[in-house]
Amino acid sequence: MEKGDVVSLDYTGRVKESQELFDTTLKDVAEEENAVNERAKYEPISVIIGADMVVEGLDDELEKMDVGDKKEVVIKPEKAFGERRGELIKTFSESKFKNNDMNPYPGMRVTVGQQVGRILSVNSGRVRVDMNHPLAGRTLEYEVEVKERIEGKKEKMKALAGYYLGTDTEVDIQDGKAVVEVPEGSNEKILEKIEEKAVEFFDIEDVSFEEKEDGSEEEDEKSK
Repeated sequence: MEKGDVVSLDYTGRVKESQELFDTTLKDVAEEENAVNERAKYEPISVIIGADMVVEGLDDELEKMDVGDKKEVVIKPEKAFGERRGELIKTFSESKFKNNDMNPYPGMRVTVGQQVGRILSVNSGRVRVDMNHPLAGRTLEYEVEVKERIEGKKEKMKALAGYYLGTDTEVDIQDGKAVVEVPEGSNEKILEKIEEKAVEFFDIEDVSFEEKEDGSEEEDEKSK
């Protein structure tokens, strides 16, 4: 494999020291660990190699693999989610949360500004929040299998859109321009990311998006 290839993967990720499962595409693995997420789609994911769609260490290993290969890889923090950083543990006034109808408690996940964190403590009107990624400082262990190399600009584009939107979508490509059907109200930053990677990796000059109606109005008409 090489940078820019689009591949379909199955993988399971664990924290090496504890063997704690943090992610998997395999439902049987999640069931064995009693960790099934009802909102998750347990199926292979498609990524562009070298496009920062998986952690750097796994990206590096994918370049050494081919379709059908299975591998166990160990990834140090510097090529995973980074080392823990003391400056990302911040203290806020408890009133900052109460004014937003939040009752802070240790372990609570919160968003402050553009950062997501976990509350470490609440004491004397002060709230300490850890903004480090939950897997920062951890050595990770992946079991990964390359299922397929995706060929064809249209199929690659569908795979890219599906990765970021979490759903299958229709794509039309003509004269170097792609039109992607997206759910109503799709996040603008996600759409920008799709366009950025399509232009960089697929030799597509321009990407536009058309919102797909959810069909509720059509169903209402049929029921009348």
